[in-house]
Amino acid sequence: MVNRVLPALASLIAAAVVVAGCSERAEPTAELPSPYPVTVQGAGDAPLELSAAPQRIVALDAGAAELVSALGAGERLVGVPAGYEATADESVDEVVRATGQIDIARAVALEPDLIVAAPNTDRVDLTQIERQTDAPVYLQPASSVDDVKRAVVELGWLLGQPVEARQLLAAIKDSVAAVESRLADAEPVSAFVDTGFFITIPDRSLLADLIARAHGVNVAAGKAGLGPFPLDELVAADPDVYLATSDSDVTIESLRKSPDTAALAAVRGGHFAVLPAELVTRAGPRVAQALEAVALALHPDAFR
Repeated sequence: MVNRVLPALASLIAAAVVVAGCSERAEPTAELPSPYPVTVQGAGDAPLELSAAPQRIVALDAGAAELVSALGAGERLVGVPAGYEATADESVDEVVRATGQIDIARAVALEPDLIVAAPNTDRVDLTQIERQTDAPVYLQPASSVDDVKRAVVELGWLLGQPVEARQLLAAIKDSVAAVESRLADAEPVSAFVDTGFFITIPDRSLLADLIARAHGVNVAAGKAGLGPFPLDELVAADPDVYLATSDSDVTIESLRKSPDTAALAAVRGGHFAVLPAELVTRAGPRVAQALEAVALALHPDAFR
């Protein structure tokens, strides 16, 4: 099933984007008057107000960096996480290592006038950068598809890119709808997500929301903790599909060799798929592609 998870992503999503593009011909293309000051809520406790468009943006989350770029403000990015693929016209420094460790000194040295972070960003490190730079922080909503839609609108206003935000939002909505239409008659299936060593995903996460939208039932919902999911509970739940993230090193072969998982129906039947971690865990502009990857893993017949 692994090989069927990613094929056809481009065709379905591209078709939806074309439709979205056709429906947006009435969008204004002329430069709009400055909307500042702008106030948005974000995922933080207090609203964020900007009096002018930020020119030096440090993104501490890859999904946030991708959103900034997709909104047409990538040339204003100066700091990004490892794994973010900058375009030719973007000159950026790495401020978050692949391990997730934030390079506070480097982020401060870049003199940002806006920091974009996610709710799972280390709050201690984020506070240090904020205090040393006096830069405002936008905490991007990142736990669901609807959160991504809200972030598109809010970032669009913060960056002075409201037209681009409306266009991106329309494309995401149409692409998500195209995937969901394929699943209209799909019966729910149970699933378990293994991010490595049987550690699963929290209930409030983008991947959990993608599974629910893709007519999946997470057998670990309400039971996920910081450590490995209890094997006796996994065996008792006996999920229909076993999902692993690409950074987990979990394979169908390793599951079949393990006495703890060999008897699972999903493992015996080969109902196993690897999800690209850089896609399904990033709350960014590719959220519709992420939804399709999950949907293909859970309901491959719906895409034949």
